[in-house]
Amino acid sequence: MSLFWLILIAAACVVAGLMIAGGQHGRAKKPQVGVFDGFMFLVGYLYSRVIHRAEFVVEDGVFEDIDGPMIVVCNHTCGIDPFLVSAVIPRRVCWLMAEDMRVRCLEWFWNWAGIIFVARNRHGKSGIRKARAHLKDGGMIGIFPEGHIERPYGKLLPFAPGVGVLVKRTGARVLPVVIDGTPDVPTAWDSIYTSSNARVRVMKPIDYNELGLGSAEIAKDLEQRFLDWTGWEMGSRPARESAADEAGDDVVHSISDDSRQIA
Repeated sequence: MSLFWLILIAAACVVAGLMIAGGQHGRAKKPQVGVFDGFMFLVGYLYSRVIHRAEFVVEDGVFEDIDGPMIVVCNHTCGIDPFLVSAVIPRRVCWLMAEDMRVRCLEWFWNWAGIIFVARNRHGKSGIRKARAHLKDGGMIGIFPEGHIERPYGKLLPFAPGVGVLVKRTGARVLPVVIDGTPDVPTAWDSIYTSSNARVRVMKPIDYNELGLGSAEIAKDLEQRFLDWTGWEMGSRPARESAADEAGDDVVHSISDDSRQIA
């Protein structure tokens, strides 16, 4: 048998093995996903573990109680935060992302991942409506209430009030995720190929319907919880920049600072 056929057979075995592994990985999702989706999630998991040596810390019983509408709330350390979080949570997280970060050549990936794009102007309401509809259907969305990557690294930025409005008006529970140890790099894109020792902590869900807080109080309560969990100091929100500057500085954004977008 020629070397060509040996290489071809070996490649076919590798592909078959990856697809089988993807199918097994997909069965661990809630609800279960197909082979291709399972393979994509497996790639994200391996990327997180190999390139960023991610440590996943999940509080006891969390994944037994994440059904129904839920908002994943994370601090924002760098561009690969969504990959790290999606690698550990057994449900599909549809992330809110700024429209000006929509790279057209990646449209297939945005569609597969279920990204919900939000404009930074009055047209952003359409994206928020999609997010609310997804929650109404029992889905899970992910947001970064700081609205920007934390700069300097290791300082929490003030949470935008819109996160409290979204939680209050949808009645969805909150799944807090605390991230640290990711690359401290100049741009969000640099974090994709810069290795790190990331740690992702998934905290117990919070039901703010039971706590009876107002929307502004919810945002402040979440902000204080993250300050306690990280042990970091509070930073200051950066001055509003041009869309082009912001696009170079951040990959995934949450809702606008203007909570009226959630009306």
